Amino acid sequence: MNLSQFDDNARSYLEKILAILDIEAEVVQEDVDDTTTCYRIDCKSDDARILIGKNGATLESLQFVVRQMVKSQTLDRSHFIVDVCDYRGRRRRTLEDQAKRGAVAVLNGDSERFPLVPMSAYDRRLVHNYLQENFPELASESEGDGEGRHIVISFKGLPDGGNGAHHDGGDEDDDFVPAEEDAEEGES
Repeated sequence: MNLSQFDDNARSYLEKILAILDIEAEVVQEDVDDTTTCYRIDCKSDDARILIGKNGATLESLQFVVRQMVKSQTLDRSHFIVDVCDYRGRRRRTLEDQAKRGAVAVLNGDSERFPLVPMSAYDRRLVHNYLQENFPELASESEGDGEGRHIVISFKGLPDGGNGAHHDGGDEDDDFVPAEEDAEEGES
């Protein structure tokens, strides 16, 4: 299946789901970067609330369903996100503001370790990347399990109470570990 067929299928599946839900909307395809496409659903605000759900849970589920439907058709490119009325952009800005407040609290000495509220793996990855790019002197680590999994911001190299530099609970793919720390750990 070529890229054009992939895009047509993902968009077509979304349009069919919206029709079943009796939601009038336009699905706009946008390239996020070289490997990721965003299918943005533009609709009325009442319909947007239904599609987004509490804390984006319905939107995540919609994206999962479409991804599974497309995956059954191809093993090729499946890097895409589904967005509704720029919810993900607004959510990203909110998460970055929370991360910035936590980073400033650590930098000002108000807190050695600043925990953020629990969030999805996707949101944690956004926060880890934001902190890495904007606060290189700080470390971010995911802690907790399941729905309680959250990020803790601290200075790099700060001991975490003798539990080692990393936690051992599931979902490790969202943790940010700078390359130089990996090298140092390998030498010990």
